[in-house]
Amino acid sequence: MNFVKYKWAGLILLAALIVVTSAFAAEPLETAEPTDEDSIRQAVMDYVNAVYQVKPELVDKSVHDKLQKVGFVPEKDGDGYREMWMTKDELRELAVHWNQDGSLDSATAKAEVKILDRLDQIAVVRLDAEWGVDFIQLAKIKGTWVIINVMWQTYPKE
Repeated sequence: MNFVKYKWAGLILLAALIVVTSAFAAEPLETAEPTDEDSIRQAVMDYVNAVYQVKPELVDKSVHDKLQKVGFVPEKDGDGYREMWMTKDELRELAVHWNQDGSLDSATAKAEVKILDRLDQIAVVRLDAEWGVDFIQLAKIKGTWVIINVMWQTYPKE
């Protein structure tokens, strides 16, 4: 047997294998497009983090210009609830001030997102946050999920 001949064949095969595998390694990995569920969750997390992290720019990213938001908070005398209406601009202003002192740690603050239902253009989400529970309606506008309506209330007294 001519081992020298086999040695060269083996080296050529090894070199070819290295070239082929390094070509695949140089190819960037395809990043998966976020699912609708991912995008819905991200819009809701941007909304809550705008307030928690004092980042009003996240409101611009996640909330429709025609936002309708209403909250129900206990009356000061303890008799029932009062309504608190808010526009996108008012929400943005709230995000500037609500946690400005940093007393709430956004890393540990309550922000539980549960998608209740979703179609291809609309979704309904429940957000449990530090301030209470938000039921959020979102719409997919030009390929982007944004918050259209929010109805919320403080946590009920037990």
